[in-house]
Amino acid sequence: MKKKICYAVICSMFLAAAMTGCGGKDSASSTEAKTEVTKTDDTEAAKETEAAKETEAPAETATSSGMTLSQASRVSYNGLAFGPGDKASDVVAGLGEQVKPSDTAQPCVPGAGEVTKYYFDGVTVIATQNNVVNTVILTKENGDSTEAKTVSGFGLGSSSEEIKAALGTPVTEDEYGLSYNDGSLYVTVVLDDNGNAMSITIEDLSIEM
Repeated sequence: MKKKICYAVICSMFLAAAMTGCGGKDSASSTEAKTEVTKTDDTEAAKETEAAKETEAPAETATSSGMTLSQASRVSYNGLAFGPGDKASDVVAGLGEQVKPSDTAQPCVPGAGEVTKYYFDGVTVIATQNNVVNTVILTKENGDSTEAKTVSGFGLGSSSEEIKAALGTPVTEDEYGLSYNDGSLYVTVVLDDNGNAMSITIEDLSIEM
């Protein structure tokens, strides 16, 4: 939170010291006044430095669970915890048999390479041409499994209140869903008519296609 610092304007006049010259009581008063000005300047400089530190945003913000968003939104499934940024071949090998063959697609991003989609029961993993996971989607389109959950405890079927208990206050919220982001990482939850998660997308936009 930015704090507005009000600087005091200090006006000191040493007319008596100028008239009496060096030494004496007036000279001492002048020295004390100059010392006080220096101390005040140092104090204001310290306040400015502290204010600058407070305006610097942290790299990642802790969620309600005490984890960063990237940690709290990692998915746990079939004994493997994974998420955007992981090596795709390791994730795919660890998740076991796919419910349907993988396929490729061309993102609507100028200059982007093809991405590969891998389909597991209740989970879709999207990887870049560089073999890096950039998106994980929990969805019933690939099957009815709800075993996949984030390490912070929510998954398909979780209520909006359960999700907020894990991740905190969303950036946006309405009857259709919740969204969170921390830097380039985005978590988007689509809610059904009962206010429960029907799809959860975890995506890192900083990962090069």
